[in-house]
Amino acid sequence: MGKEWLSSREAARRLGVSSATLYAYVSRGLLRSEGSNGQRERRYSADDVALLKRRRDVGRKAESIAANALDFGTPVLESSLTLIERGRLYYRGWDASHLARGSSLERVAQLLWQCDERPFDEKNLPSMSTTLRQAWQAASTLAPVDRCLLLLPAAARWDHPSWVEDRGAMLETGVRILRLLTAAVTLEPLSALPIHEQLATTWTVPADKASLIRAALVLSADHEFNASTFAARVVASTGANLHGSTIAGLAAINGPRHGGLTRRVTALFDSLKVEPDIEATLRQRVADGHDLPGFGHPLYPDGDIRAATLFEILRETAVDAPELVFAERIAEAGEQLTGRKPNVDFATVTIERVLGLPQDSALAMFLLGRTVGWIAHAIEQSEGSLIRPRARYTGPRPTT
Repeated sequence: MGKEWLSSREAARRLGVSSATLYAYVSRGLLRSEGSNGQRERRYSADDVALLKRRRDVGRKAESIAANALDFGTPVLESSLTLIERGRLYYRGWDASHLARGSSLERVAQLLWQCDERPFDEKNLPSMSTTLRQAWQAASTLAPVDRCLLLLPAAARWDHPSWVEDRGAMLETGVRILRLLTAAVTLEPLSALPIHEQLATTWTVPADKASLIRAALVLSADHEFNASTFAARVVASTGANLHGSTIAGLAAINGPRHGGLTRRVTALFDSLKVEPDIEATLRQRVADGHDLPGFGHPLYPDGDIRAATLFEILRETAVDAPELVFAERIAEAGEQLTGRKPNVDFATVTIERVLGLPQDSALAMFLLGRTVGWIAHAIEQSEGSLIRPRARYTGPRPTT
């Protein structure tokens, strides 16, 4: 199928602008135009027009909420950990997509925490105190996030080094937290093995597909000041220990607008599994005013690079998997309807289904990966001051 070309009038109509504004876009380098068979009339690529429209709509949305600096708007704190720029994700200057193809989560933790392998010594495992054993037994029947939320306060009671304001002690505590949460997800004994290997073994994932788990963990490690990370960082700014910061992150990630969005994506997949016409069902869903969970991200107007990377690895390792074919069909239909590409939640749920993982595994991978980021931010914030934003008052004025 050939490339679709638009006249200036049609391009302006699709963008909802005047001809003068269209020409201004061209002069500013925001849109390209080409001559049409020697005629004076310029023509415009429909794909370029659609891309500009998406970028402009995202920009307008950001401007409309910029009055609230905490809504994808004005930066509120400095950090040297993560950069999101021009559609790419970087951890301390390293491309996260490249790291996802060869690095373990532990190696990414060393990068973000700025440490060597010493805190990860196999001897640095949490001790199973009586309190923690009792909590472990009580948590065994809960969902992974709930298990983590129950175990961490118990662990904090006996992990006295976590209270020491010493960088070495904080790093060792971070490793113990990461290993404890991994054990909480797997319900297996505490281990110093790489986290993706522990998960792959527990979930009986073949060795040639364990790279999918590793990549999902790495690409979940940090994402600037997302809701759970900001919560963890605020708690860290009070002088609380790493357990407290991680608990704050866990509480936030469980919400359906954040990590818990994976559950909504799973529900969408399940509902479409029984539909004979996926495209028609999604079209009706949008017409009825319902959103499509798992599509779009305000920081990636051209598509979530994390999802794109995971789908590349999925195609390399499980190209003929029926669940991948099914997910890509949903992705194509959803993008045609909304103009938005699948995000990382969509991709991790696809991995969960392709590998046949237990329920909530997508969220479990996300929380284990993001734990590295929470700890990195807590360590960075430990050298800063108390985070205490002011409110913009919108209530009635005081009476005199």
